[in-house]
Amino acid sequence: MSEVYDYIIVGAGSAGCVLANGLSADPSVRVLLLEAGGPDTSPLIHMPKGLGKLVLDPRHAWHFAIQQPREEGMAPSEMWVRGRGLGGSSSINGMIYIRGQPEDYDDWEARGGTGWGWAEMKKAFIAIEDHALGADEQRGAGGPVHVTTGTFRYPVAEALIKAGEQMGLTRKEDLNREDQEGVGYYPHNIKRGKRQSAAVAFLNPARSRPNLRIVTGALVDRVLFEGKRVTGVAARVNGQRIDYRAQGEVILSAGTLLSPKLLQLSGIGDPEGLRALGIAPIAESPDVGRRMREHLGFSLPYRLVKDRGINHHFHGLGLAVSVLRYYTTRTGPLATGPFEVGAFVRTEPQVDRPDAQLYMGAFTFARGDDNFPVPLADVERVPGLTIYGQLLRLTSEGDVAITSPDPDAALAITPNWLQTAEDQHAAVAMVRYMRTYMRQPAIAPYVGEELVPGAQCESDADILRAFRRLSLCGTHAVATCRMGNDNRAVVDERLRVRGVDGLRVVDCSIMPSPVSGNTNAPAMAVGWRASDLIIEDRRNGAPSGGMQ
Repeated sequence: MSEVYDYIIVGAGSAGCVLANGLSADPSVRVLLLEAGGPDTSPLIHMPKGLGKLVLDPRHAWHFAIQQPREEGMAPSEMWVRGRGLGGSSSINGMIYIRGQPEDYDDWEARGGTGWGWAEMKKAFIAIEDHALGADEQRGAGGPVHVTTGTFRYPVAEALIKAGEQMGLTRKEDLNREDQEGVGYYPHNIKRGKRQSAAVAFLNPARSRPNLRIVTGALVDRVLFEGKRVTGVAARVNGQRIDYRAQGEVILSAGTLLSPKLLQLSGIGDPEGLRALGIAPIAESPDVGRRMREHLGFSLPYRLVKDRGINHHFHGLGLAVSVLRYYTTRTGPLATGPFEVGAFVRTEPQVDRPDAQLYMGAFTFARGDDNFPVPLADVERVPGLTIYGQLLRLTSEGDVAITSPDPDAALAITPNWLQTAEDQHAAVAMVRYMRTYMRQPAIAPYVGEELVPGAQCESDADILRAFRRLSLCGTHAVATCRMGNDNRAVVDERLRVRGVDGLRVVDCSIMPSPVSGNTNAPAMAVGWRASDLIIEDRRNGAPSGGMQ
């Protein structure tokens, strides 16, 4: 069975939904959007605090086991989670809408991403935004993605912001200003108490178009070729093998982990490694799956004193009241993301721009057998306070590789955390900064015992060891199909895969270096910018391949 389309998009995540909307706006173009997961019909997807259940549910999330131990003799226990279903990770994430710093995008351009500097990406962000604070020279309004700031405020949250001011940070109404350093309430892509995923913002307005077909439950096994020309994809839908044919292009938007997997399964990657698995190479691209960069986070949970915080809103009578409030008013603790307060900070005075992102709130996650909080699991039944920090520009590089020609085989994901002296120094500096933050006069009266790793963990060596063992991946991985103009770059500046014709990658994997913040907003902006490029190439009759 075979069906023919102009564009086949693999993955209905943050970038894929934007592409589906943009490309199908031309009624003469037939677009197919394939998604391995299901529709976004669960009420938990649209309730912001529903994410705690979603990330644990294999119907809504991919779970990737990491086999690399954090340190010698330590059993692997790390699990990476990514969204599965319409909206991708934007349907299960924390909804924090952060662009990053202008320097991030200028770095992309310096690495060969011509046309991807801040001047162009700023236009994309402004175009997609519908910000509750209104439009100005740095912010958009009237776009598809609604952004709200500080919809759930409480005394400890205000104390946390005041503590940031005492640390020398400027309080900001909008944490997406070009000068990112500061503290304030996080912007969220939430509208009237409901999650604004990429599916809601971009796919819903396009669903009724007759030239757009959306297929859920579609597991794509590989890209199909005739010589070096892409002809379509091989997929399984409800157990049935279907070859979908593309007379134009195939666009992989499966994410930083699965897009390189599909390239490798299709014969694009390191030829020697592919042959060892019995896969005939089609194009040599040795950096497919390599040079991965991620954020790494560390949590300091405290016992909260002199205030109830918000843990009680999620148990017993408090939960019943929260649910009633949510369904009657779309407000309250269930109508917002996990963290309300955020800050972008320089962990040491000599750092030229913010190198860490802080997340803060008057709650604590329940702890596992290792005494460390389990993110997005249940919250404790006693008052707690959490400050969680992520390192934004780690230098260590990891990789993603297939282990078999079987598309159902597990991926080998090797993060290579904290391999460089720079990263190790930054980890210790961030923990010390966070502790200093929690000693500021505005928040100190609320701060009780440090629960993990505890006050006894004080030397640089002890802090680094705790960081190695207990830190958390940021779910912000990039660069496994990186963009650039060097001969090892996987895609060119128009996101065309080098060495073949008719194939592009459009998702966070093309980012050649990390952004300074959460990746959902940048992924949507990448989709918006890529849509413009693809439409421009079609209009101009430009080659659809990266055969150079």
